[in-house]
Amino acid sequence: MRFVLAIVSFVIGLLLVGLAVGQRTVFAPPSSLVAQSSSTASVPVTVIPGSTLNANPGYQRINVSGSGKVFAAYGKTGDVQAWIGDAKHTTLRFDAEQDRLVGRTTGSEASVPDPAGSDLWYQEWDGAGQFTVRLPADVSVVVLSDGTAAAPTDVSVTWPRDTATPSVGPLLVVGGLFLVGGVALLVWAFLHQRRGRGPRRRSGGSRPPRVRASRRAAAAGAQVPVRGRRGRRSLVAVPIVLVGALGLAGCSSDYWPQGGDTAATPTPTASATGAADASQPTAATKQQIKRIVERIAAVAEQADETRDTRLIGTRFTGAAFELRKANYTIRGKDAEVDAPPAISAQQVCVALPQQTDSWPRTVFTVVAEDCSAKTAPQALTLVQDSARDDYKVAYDVSLEAAAEIPSLAPTSLGAARLAGDTKLLRIAPDDIAAAYGDVLAKDTASTSASLFDTDGDGLRSTIGKAYKDKKAESLPDTAKIEYSSEVPEDSAIAIATDGAGALVSADLDEIEKVTPTAAGAEVNTEGAVKALSGVDSSTKGISATYSVQLLFSVPPVGSDEKVVLLGFTQGLTAASEVQ
Repeated sequence: MRFVLAIVSFVIGLLLVGLAVGQRTVFAPPSSLVAQSSSTASVPVTVIPGSTLNANPGYQRINVSGSGKVFAAYGKTGDVQAWIGDAKHTTLRFDAEQDRLVGRTTGSEASVPDPAGSDLWYQEWDGAGQFTVRLPADVSVVVLSDGTAAAPTDVSVTWPRDTATPSVGPLLVVGGLFLVGGVALLVWAFLHQRRGRGPRRRSGGSRPPRVRASRRAAAAGAQVPVRGRRGRRSLVAVPIVLVGALGLAGCSSDYWPQGGDTAATPTPTASATGAADASQPTAATKQQIKRIVERIAAVAEQADETRDTRLIGTRFTGAAFELRKANYTIRGKDAEVDAPPAISAQQVCVALPQQTDSWPRTVFTVVAEDCSAKTAPQALTLVQDSARDDYKVAYDVSLEAAAEIPSLAPTSLGAARLAGDTKLLRIAPDDIAAAYGDVLAKDTASTSASLFDTDGDGLRSTIGKAYKDKKAESLPDTAKIEYSSEVPEDSAIAIATDGAGALVSADLDEIEKVTPTAAGAEVNTEGAVKALSGVDSSTKGISATYSVQLLFSVPPVGSDEKVVLLGFTQGLTAASEVQ
């Protein structure tokens, strides 16, 4: 009976262990869910919304392939939709019943611009392949060719599936216990049988005991194997194997019941890290701003070297563009003139995007080769007119040595752009350039002098009243000089600071007009004025315009603090004969 119980225990144990092994092999669930696109529409753009990507838990592995050019990128859903506009595009959604991606085509325009290098993308891939991300619901993926040709239709999304088998551990443990119990019963049965075969007293004569052949062989010196040792070793091996199996089972949490959510959460290889919170949309993330500055610096370096006005126009606008455009013309005629200061893309010391999800957009940033060393930092004011436009430098200002940027909001929150005529500041952004121009012309006699802090203002000594008076006195009696200033309309850009104040970028045109005062007298030109005007001398006079890019820290209305000039950049932008 004991042998029967041992066999039954062994069979039950083997069945349980076999069932556990089967759950991790032949009966194991699939490790992933693959949804293939079923759309064959010939449109320039395919969109995979964030809602589709998050239709199943876990990371998203996106596979894109095609015979032509393949491009993929992801960005904030609102930005993606604005960039697509009314272009024909297929939006993919996940069909849970068929485990497929089903497309819906909308739009009317036949093409979109080349998507490569757009400032809106968080990340982009050029070429067919597979990339793994873990994107939030407010981020979408776009798949295109070149914007004109049809987008690739061979698109699939793979999600991980929960492959945990929580019954494997318990089955191995229970099966192991039955196997160990079978071993114990078997040992017990052998011991009981051996005791039942103990020595018994024989009746009858004194017949000598029989010597077995094995004993006779042992007496002759032969080696005889001990009976029963091999069986005992096999019995010992069984629990050792079971202990090893149980130990392996204990190494994985997938083999045991778990409390709470067991959804797969592997670490993604790419993510929308740095994306702004949906409740606080911002113009760009820190990563985007860093990448934008790098692209601007590369364009500026190439354009400055080749004096390519068309190229610099792709990344510069307004006063910053006019200054470089004039510099290219001057250097084309006078090789001694220096190129504009290079834009450093080594470090982004400050990154403050506008808090908005519409256009135009503004970003304020301070860049330098080394933020801690304070080596010639530059303040850039960037603007983006529409979703399909690149960010352009509207103001490129060299900061003063002792300039202190006021406290700003973190990049993830951004800051509001203030209206040019706002009443929330001590002086409206639209009025600040004209008021400061009056100070440059009249110094302390200006009615606006009390608004501005004089400490650390290097521009007053450079082109202020003292400079203007000295230059006028140096002219001969046959000529005179007149100064005036103009403010380009709607050129000021104000972005709020933490203390209810604002950083204001403004443009001021300082105009010098030199005219003869005696009959037959001429005005001679030299240097940059001569190179830009193309005039050696004139009996009518010469007019030269110097553009001044300004950056101010403006306190809030009602504050006793003064407006501080944080930095400036100035240079000749126009010169011609007086008409």
